[in-house]
Amino acid sequence: MGIKTYSLVIACALAIARSSLPDALPPTRSHLLVDTAWLAAHLNDPGIRIVDMRMRGFEAGHIPRAVLLDNNAIRVPDRPPMFLPTAAEFVKLMTNLGIKHSTRVIAYDDRGGIYAARLWMLLNAFGHSNVALLDGGWVKWTKEHRPALTHLVEFVDYEPFRGRLNSRWIATARDVVAAIDKRGVKIIDARTPAEIAGTDLRGIKRGGAIPSSIPVYWEDTFDPETKVFKSNAEIEKLYRDRGIDPNDDVIAYCQVGMRASHDLFTLALIGHTKGRVYYGSWEEWGNRDDLPVKK
Repeated sequence: MGIKTYSLVIACALAIARSSLPDALPPTRSHLLVDTAWLAAHLNDPGIRIVDMRMRGFEAGHIPRAVLLDNNAIRVPDRPPMFLPTAAEFVKLMTNLGIKHSTRVIAYDDRGGIYAARLWMLLNAFGHSNVALLDGGWVKWTKEHRPALTHLVEFVDYEPFRGRLNSRWIATARDVVAAIDKRGVKIIDARTPAEIAGTDLRGIKRGGAIPSSIPVYWEDTFDPETKVFKSNAEIEKLYRDRGIDPNDDVIAYCQVGMRASHDLFTLALIGHTKGRVYYGSWEEWGNRDDLPVKK
């Protein structure tokens, strides 16, 4: 066999081997969560951008070098069926925060990750998987008396963010209808029992739940005092006890996609990556008369 022929055979074998590999390994807990001690030691790392997702309190104090993002900026309520900002809008939003292709994003809030998880989901949907939540968030950070600033930090290196939507992260109402009672697919409802029962409407026209949906309340996945996530074993038991298996395709919903993103994040913590968020959620479903409702 000549050298050229041998090289061609090797190249073809490598190409076949690469084609048989998965696109990416499942994220680990250490990739998805960082603790306060780690962040305190890496505050000045140039490749990190800390994003504060709290609804209020940023001006009174925030983690040093953090930038503020209003979580309402990453969902457009009158834009069905995806309810997403356009790629151009999302690129501009991330670029203005100083987030570029190589940035390690650390998101936090003060409610156990309800807002931060939605940013985690959106960044992944636009192709940026290098994002983690701060375990315990602002609650744990302040309980440990770690440093906080009241002034804004100016950034000068605003390289454009690059992102393209991977629609496999987002489910539409049509996708959910097709998933009802479908074998191998589980629909997760992250809302409160009162919302599911239809007694707490929250401004929605109809109350109830999506048929065949399974309630997994988002706050059951972390300690209510410290806001620190429970262990993987505890989180896995929570889902397995409700009949959600490792190979199931999952669609999560709530009212506007925040609690659903949190459930999807906790599934990712235990290595379950076959999931989507129904971003229209009950705000769309409950206000449409053509979609089925169970009481």
